[in-house]
Amino acid sequence: MASGPGSSFPMKVNVLAHQKPNAKKLRRAAQRVEQLAAKGVVPRSQKRLLNSQPVDRKVKKAETQANNNPERDFYDIWEQETKESGDPWYLQQTGKKLVKRPEKLNEKPSVLPAVEVIAAGGSYNPDFFSHQALLQEAHEVEVKKKKEEDKIEKQLAYNKEDRATEESEEEEKEETPKDDGEEVAAGAIAVADKKTERQRKKEKAEKMKEKQRLAERRQTEQQQQLFQLRSIKTSIKQQEEKTKIRQKRRKAKEEAQKAQPRRLGKLKFQPQHMEVQLSDELAGSLRQLKPEGSVLTDRFKSLQKRNLIEPRERAKFKRRLKVKYVEKRAFREIT
Repeated sequence: MASGPGSSFPMKVNVLAHQKPNAKKLRRAAQRVEQLAAKGVVPRSQKRLLNSQPVDRKVKKAETQANNNPERDFYDIWEQETKESGDPWYLQQTGKKLVKRPEKLNEKPSVLPAVEVIAAGGSYNPDFFSHQALLQEAHEVEVKKKKEEDKIEKQLAYNKEDRATEESEEEEKEETPKDDGEEVAAGAIAVADKKTERQRKKEKAEKMKEKQRLAERRQTEQQQQLFQLRSIKTSIKQQEEKTKIRQKRRKAKEEAQKAQPRRLGKLKFQPQHMEVQLSDELAGSLRQLKPEGSVLTDRFKSLQKRNLIEPRERAKFKRRLKVKYVEKRAFREIT
């Protein structure tokens, strides 16, 4: 029943009207934020708001200029680096910003030119001295190959007289003497006698004397080195000069190796055979000149020499029928 002003009972209060949903959870979250703020830690949600840039809606998009406008900026379509147009922060967040290319990738794998010009002696109508110089170079290459082949044959060669036979094995068996029982007994391990106390003390005293002698010798050498400062300085300068000379040699060797093919695979690079014509094979005109070599092989060897591909071997297969080479009638008419 309702209580009036004169009644002794208090008025009923609605408890649900003063309660808030998740009040305890919100209070704990507010306390945690205050504790982090006191330590100087910014919450993740606030950090996102600080990092995000406000978008200005009033700014209009840049109007694209017509192609026939003479006042437009010049743009090179063959340029290697692309021009980044746009906000750098936007490009970074969207992942559209290009990664900086390492400087090492811009270096060429070899300093050799793509097409090497043959010497003057390799022309179809060379002068005498240039042709002789080319022949001398080809001769040195063949001599080097012959020496390597002779060296391998010499290492693999053997004397036929030193070959083992049944008779020689029987003679060796007869010459080997038989072991007697006395010799076996003499070779047995002898038990060492136990050392006495006096012998152990004597050995200990000798070791102490040896250590003392070495320490005195080391101290004497250190004192002598103090009086050899000039000679020590001279030796240090000599070592520094030798080090500089070695560094120069190493640098020169590295520069020379840049023009040499590197080991890219399991096979070693084999240079192409020199295409040289003898004096009696020289043609007087282009009509009489016979084709030599292969352009495909030359390009393939050039790629290997410039470290663009690794040296390879041709796949081995068994041909059933022999290849027959025939000169066509048109080729015979030219020659």
